[in-house]
Amino acid sequence: MQKKINVSVRDIVDYSMNKGDIEARGGMFIKDSGLDGTLTHVHFQKEMIKIHGKEQFLKEVYVYHEISNEEIIMAITGRIDGILSITEDDINRTYLYEIKTTVRDINDIKPADHPHHLGQAQCYAYLYMLAKELKSISIRLVYVNREDFDEVIFEYPFGIEELGKLYNELAYKYLNWLTGIRKWQMIRDQSIEKLDFPFTDFRIGQKKLMSEVYNCINDGVNLFAQAPTGIGKTMGVLFPAIKALAAGLTDKIMYLTAKGVTAKAAVDAYKKLEKEGLNLRTVCITAKDKVCPFEKRDCDPERCGRAKEYYQKARPALKDALQEQFFDRDVIDQYANRYEICPFELSLDLALYCDLIICDYNYLFDPRIKLQRFFDGDSDVRFSFLIDEAHNLVDRGREMFSCSLKTEDVRLLKGAVKKEWKGLKKCINAVQSEMKVLEKEQFSTMNEGFITQEELPEGLVEKVQKALFAMQTCDTEELKDDDKQKYLDGLFNFMFFAKVSEFYDKRYATFYISSGKELEIKLMCLDPSYLLKDGLDKGRSSVLFSATLEPSKYYMDLLGGDPEMDCFLSLESPFPRENFTVRLVTDISTKYKDREFSYTKIAQILKKEFSKKVGNYMAFFPSYDYMRKVSCIFREIFPEAEVMEQQSRMDDIDRGLFLDRFDEFGGKTLVAFAVMGGLFGEGIDLVGDKLSGAAVIGPGLPMVCGERELIKQYFDKNEMSGFDYAYTYPGINRVLQAAGRVIRTEEDKGFVILIDSRFGTAKYKALFPKWWKYGNIPG
Repeated sequence: MQKKINVSVRDIVDYSMNKGDIEARGGMFIKDSGLDGTLTHVHFQKEMIKIHGKEQFLKEVYVYHEISNEEIIMAITGRIDGILSITEDDINRTYLYEIKTTVRDINDIKPADHPHHLGQAQCYAYLYMLAKELKSISIRLVYVNREDFDEVIFEYPFGIEELGKLYNELAYKYLNWLTGIRKWQMIRDQSIEKLDFPFTDFRIGQKKLMSEVYNCINDGVNLFAQAPTGIGKTMGVLFPAIKALAAGLTDKIMYLTAKGVTAKAAVDAYKKLEKEGLNLRTVCITAKDKVCPFEKRDCDPERCGRAKEYYQKARPALKDALQEQFFDRDVIDQYANRYEICPFELSLDLALYCDLIICDYNYLFDPRIKLQRFFDGDSDVRFSFLIDEAHNLVDRGREMFSCSLKTEDVRLLKGAVKKEWKGLKKCINAVQSEMKVLEKEQFSTMNEGFITQEELPEGLVEKVQKALFAMQTCDTEELKDDDKQKYLDGLFNFMFFAKVSEFYDKRYATFYISSGKELEIKLMCLDPSYLLKDGLDKGRSSVLFSATLEPSKYYMDLLGGDPEMDCFLSLESPFPRENFTVRLVTDISTKYKDREFSYTKIAQILKKEFSKKVGNYMAFFPSYDYMRKVSCIFREIFPEAEVMEQQSRMDDIDRGLFLDRFDEFGGKTLVAFAVMGGLFGEGIDLVGDKLSGAAVIGPGLPMVCGERELIKQYFDKNEMSGFDYAYTYPGINRVLQAAGRVIRTEEDKGFVILIDSRFGTAKYKALFPKWWKYGNIPG
């Protein structure tokens, strides 16, 4: 049976005709910097209508055409920017306008550098001529400068036979490409239909989770799933999503993670299914800085051969690579090296043809990094998003939609600008002057401090936007190497500041932070829910899952959930309750003002509990300072134990060496001191005897600061519990994540000690998982 596939004229043309280099972001041909080219299109179209009238100049003319083979009906659509029909010298003439916006000087434009621009217009022209039964047409390729609306027009006359030959060559070439993709999809679907669950038995709760995931994808709604450790949640969400793919309920799956370790869990689940016969094209996207083969990344095509002529080299690379079905960093490097192209860009291009994309949250949500090829156009791809460790997305969301501008950054940018760029110098001076005015206004009665206001500094935003316009007309090739990076850093800061200002509303606040010498202006997102929801809405369905998503209202509120439409699922732990005990110590206060009185008491409790059995243990603290002071006393009173501490800066190698110490057990007691919410507070698996118990000191409340206090005030104003939303719930999540390190499989046995007077209150006990078995340790 033929499958109908919708494609755009641009898709067809870009596939065969796009050539040239990867755009160096400093190359000033910047996409979507908050200065949308759509306005430029509209301006040109209005001028044409003013000159010729609505009857003679038609804008946004829709075209449609179908071609097919035995496998596919390819429905080709597009919108022509403008059609002008006029009579000249008693002859009826038709002109097709294709408008391209640019930030370059229009005198520097060479259409030959962008053959796909003319190619797109030629295909439009042929389809229009077919519909109107025309024999000839003239294409006017228009380049308009976004800033001053200067324009240059290149005119090309064509006959229908010439355009028909080009169109058919491009369209059928793309049809053949899609046919190959379609044949792969049939192989994929057949393998999925035959695919059985890869384990003999389902874990307790796992089958329920799988059923809910499939039903939510089928219904096109979101699922928030609290699935305790041991249920097998990675396979529990991935397997039904893959089944939904073959059933035609979704087109692609994106598995989103907060950390590399959770991405590994998704890869391991995929590999398990692959061994069972699954054919599923899968790509793992790794950050650009990590995959760049050079010591210092410079994406300027004049300096990087991997960016030079990327598009010509990428086409055969893709065709070759798609003989594989799994693309991790090593596989992508292999093909990137073979064709001497950028591995990061290759991973993004591969994602277009993969069924499963494993990547960081950023690629869906972050306005600087998100995959624009999927989410900023008119793509009709139906995504299913699987969002692992979703509890992390609240704070990550605030980070992704917040930005800062510092006087030091602006000064460095100004120093990098060439003297000859007087217009840009003037714009940057205006930004500096505006920041001085704001500093004087905010700190008129003091030299330094921290001040907040609800209003957006619109004057500063306006001046940043003007500077951006000026920056886009400057050629970074004229800069010295040392200045170039400073310039690009400044450019990106300005771009992001302008972008975040577009999001700014009552859910934001502006922070002014002065040290007396430097000023920082921060646009902070207090409530990221509506921006996260915008990301979720780009998919057919999303599954947000974690071992800790309670209280459900808090997470649904802040992660963009719809309480009327979306589902919440909370599963019981599959482990025998007797295998895990929670011991409470409620006669010690770990509040900041009381900490100095608790160091010795906590060290003594840790010695008492950790010395009962030789084993490996962890103790989690709210800060490094607290951790070190207790650790120092603990070493003195328990010299027989081997002690190690988490360091404030640990790379992947340091982290691996730290965890490797847990591979040895039974000979000597090992106690690892760590911080809650850090590298070892979640996302690590120490199964069996690798970890016998843990202690959690304090309820994990974030440090009191101006930003947290503003979050508290915001939710209080909105009749929610501000203190709980800003402090209690994020804190208890850290506690539960740390406690979750102890029991990882059904055979594991262990205990957790919770040390703080607040753990004895009804409020905190109500936040404990229902399956916890807990009691007080006698004083």
